[in-house]
Amino acid sequence: MVYVNDYLCGSDSESIERAMAARDKDGIVVFAPRESDSDPGRNYWLIDRAILLPEKTTVILRNCDIKLSDRCRDNFFRTANCGFGFPYPKPISGVHIKGEGFCRLIGADHPRASGDSSKTLHAVCPFTPEDLCRYADWIPEERRSPDKLDFWDQHDHSYGTDALDPNESHYGDWRGIGVLLANCTEFSVEGIKIVDSHGWGISLEACSYGVIRDIEFDMRMSKTIDGMLSNMENQDGIDIRNGCHHITVSGIRGETGDDMIALTAIVPDKETYTPGGSLRSTHVMHNDWTRRERDIHDIIICGVVGHSYLCFLLRLLPANTRIYNVVIDGLIDISRPIDHPYGGTLLLGDGGGYGENHPESMSAISISNVVCSSNRAVCVEGYLKDSCISNLINNNPACEAVSVSRENGMENVMLSNIVQRGR
Repeated sequence: MVYVNDYLCGSDSESIERAMAARDKDGIVVFAPRESDSDPGRNYWLIDRAILLPEKTTVILRNCDIKLSDRCRDNFFRTANCGFGFPYPKPISGVHIKGEGFCRLIGADHPRASGDSSKTLHAVCPFTPEDLCRYADWIPEERRSPDKLDFWDQHDHSYGTDALDPNESHYGDWRGIGVLLANCTEFSVEGIKIVDSHGWGISLEACSYGVIRDIEFDMRMSKTIDGMLSNMENQDGIDIRNGCHHITVSGIRGETGDDMIALTAIVPDKETYTPGGSLRSTHVMHNDWTRRERDIHDIIICGVVGHSYLCFLLRLLPANTRIYNVVIDGLIDISRPIDHPYGGTLLLGDGGGYGENHPESMSAISISNVVCSSNRAVCVEGYLKDSCISNLINNNPACEAVSVSRENGMENVMLSNIVQRGR
């Protein structure tokens, strides 16, 4: 067992890397509150680059914080098999992040980039309608009044100081994800709070036989920077992506700017090959589907309490893929529709914006013990078959408890114990 405080040197990133290199056969590296005679006023770890996790490594966080510096355009943690220079990430196993006590991963004061690859960075990126009208130079002068703004005036751009650097990418990518695991088996992430992540909080690509539990999110698609509430896009909580299977997610709480949990098995209708580590992508893996799995299956999600500011508490999104054998048990959406007009509880499929939804795309989905309070409850926008929805309470009388968008959108789906408030 190695303690990072025993390896202090120049920067915190250098200290952490020395400790990681010194780990012994048990592979355990322990973070406690930072202790330094040269900087006694700071007890948190301030990192300039991602902490890389080799195979058979356990990181234990004991009542400590890790914060991204303003120089850092990278993850908090990333498996060491992926990133720049890894076109085909090799399998890795035995990676664990365990928080003990109160442990936080905190975004930078001035993020270099935020949002996903569809968002353009802007160093002055207002969030409120009033500030958009004053400072958003991408909005034409004739539309600079709150009643003339549209949805994308706010959500096409995301804060990032790299917008001022012509030599840097001006779009978000996989480096904005907080905890990024790729092609990893036998893993766990537990007992941490993620605050103001620059993009998604946790992302799994082609991962299996793992656990994510006891995670809290404090992200709301905006952050006060230099006195202005600034827009920070795509703050999903947990994204489980193509090729993931046999994973349990439990004890998730808090608030996220975008979906709190998303199962996104997306293969676009037309796609250009990109190797692993490519920019302008939230995928750190390659997209050669002849060499990797595209479906998501055998997932358990339970004990989720919270809300999304913009999207859904939970989303299942297959596009030219399948999502199957999923158990969802215990969702409580605590949204207030007046505060979050776009929010929803559970979205199954979509209208085809990410790729084609096939009739076999979602099956063997068990959904139970769900409480909805937002503007959308359970929305079936794709195709759901051979599944069940039970013990559902919808607290919002203005929306349907279960809505189906497509003709034949549900086939052999049993509904039971559905309670609609005000009906």
